[in-house]
Amino acid sequence: MHRAIIFSAAALASAGVLAAGASSKPDASGVRATDSITVRLQFKNGAWLKALSLPLNKQHLKEFKVCGVFNWPNGKKFTCGGAGPSLPTRTFLRMEQTPVAGAMKRTDSPGWGLVGMGSEPVLRVPLSNTVTKDKWGTFYYRATLRDLDGKVLLTSNKVKLVWHKP
Repeated sequence: MHRAIIFSAAALASAGVLAAGASSKPDASGVRATDSITVRLQFKNGAWLKALSLPLNKQHLKEFKVCGVFNWPNGKKFTCGGAGPSLPTRTFLRMEQTPVAGAMKRTDSPGWGLVGMGSEPVLRVPLSNTVTKDKWGTFYYRATLRDLDGKVLLTSNKVKLVWHKP
């Protein structure tokens, strides 16, 4: 019984080493299994958050920011700053919103509208209630890493913006 436990532990350890080695190599698109995109929202100069709830006054412009960062370090406080590595070659980031509302509709992203795009590892997008068409309710934002043909290679977490009545 003791030998079986030792053998199992050794087998698991070597499998973990092999998996770790495999995940550090990029695939054909240049994306590694360990790559990620982190997205957060900010109102005024407040903290970067996963969710915002804001009062919507349809007569006044209310601005907020959404930021996506390629390979932001886990456990580090989010600042929407440079993350280190650049994007894989021949790729770009797209910031998207659902429901689409006032965002740009794209056939390669059904249900999601384009609100920003860039070829740098940090994508900051200033937005306002106009992109949500002054509608009360919940809107989600995500970032996608895409190749030049528009194929999604990696998708970020979703963040939530809720417009509520004042």
